[in-house]
Amino acid sequence: MDQVLIVGGGPVGFTVALILAKRGIPFTLLEGGDKIFDDPRAGTIHPPTLEMFATIGVVDTMLERGITVPNYQYRDRKTGVVADFDLGAIAADTPYPFRLMLEQHNLCYILRDMLKDLGQHEALMEHRVVAVEQDAAGVTAHVESPAGKKTFRGSHIIGCDGGRSQVRKSMNVDFEGFTYPERFLVLSTRHDFRQAGYAYTNYIADPDEWCALFKVPGPDNKGMWRAVFAAAASAPPEVIFEEASVQDRLRRFLDKGSPYEVVHRNLYDVHQRVATRYRDGRMLIAGDAAHINNPLGGMGMNFGLHDAFNLTDKLARVLLDGASDDLFDLYDRQRRTVAQEYLQRQTIENKKNIELKDEAQRAAFHAELRGIAADPVKLRAYLLRVAMIEGVRRAASIV
Repeated sequence: MDQVLIVGGGPVGFTVALILAKRGIPFTLLEGGDKIFDDPRAGTIHPPTLEMFATIGVVDTMLERGITVPNYQYRDRKTGVVADFDLGAIAADTPYPFRLMLEQHNLCYILRDMLKDLGQHEALMEHRVVAVEQDAAGVTAHVESPAGKKTFRGSHIIGCDGGRSQVRKSMNVDFEGFTYPERFLVLSTRHDFRQAGYAYTNYIADPDEWCALFKVPGPDNKGMWRAVFAAAASAPPEVIFEEASVQDRLRRFLDKGSPYEVVHRNLYDVHQRVATRYRDGRMLIAGDAAHINNPLGGMGMNFGLHDAFNLTDKLARVLLDGASDDLFDLYDRQRRTVAQEYLQRQTIENKKNIELKDEAQRAAFHAELRGIAADPVKLRAYLLRVAMIEGVRRAASIV
């Protein structure tokens, strides 16, 4: 059997790799970096994603290493808790009625370690794909490595190589959408915000300076809190990262009477984009290579992981069972449709709501949230959408 080429050693690429390894499909994974990067990135894993990982024997380790979050809070910065959402309301819909906080690099470590006991594959670091070509018989990846230029040949190539995906750039597709005028600032601290009544996941609305606050395991599994703020696009990073500025921002959010220990500082541009196609012949894309969005709601990584499970199922049917490669067009229809209908719509809406400036609109939205949290029927319907279960069901309904 010809090997499959996987480009990108992030959570989506390693998920694709582990599924293929378990199905006995040979592959080579090509990652441009020299390691799994542990800077603050995605950290939320939703119920349907846990269900998927349970099918390949990963979920127990994830649960051991992550933080289970049974509820999350929507707050107003000035007045406090607006609504507390109990995910127990969807216990009849999923065996995992909670969020799991587990940083994407820790998920990568788990997947990488599980791959070590499985054969028929290579995972090569410092192998940066610079171009991809395809013909009737397969694909060729042109790679730069410490040993010089190389080429790799495969039956198909799966681009899991992020928003600047070289695989996508080699395809005949566009990456439609927009970039926000502001950037997102992530500050990590060990201060325990639970002491002030915060849940492990919080969205704090404010017309001038909103914040998302959540707890992740951290490098020693003792817990780390991340605070996410908007930052002006015009300000240089060194000004945004300056200690007095960082302390002032955190103090305005919660003045604890002493300086915060800020462990990490990260600043990044934020986009809302979806590729016009996820398949071009033998070239396929998944994860951030196919769609990117703002992180409010913790949906982006999950959506990419859902891509991985959907695509590998179809790839296995083509390679192992002789199914038509028209299945890749079905992958495109299913996953691109829900990216547009759910991922983009929900994350754009999340950002608009958390920064609403009109007082009447803010009051109406907050009243709506209180009504949802207080009504079991409305709460279940709401959580099925924001916990991503509805999107998975919608994708499955597309033929």
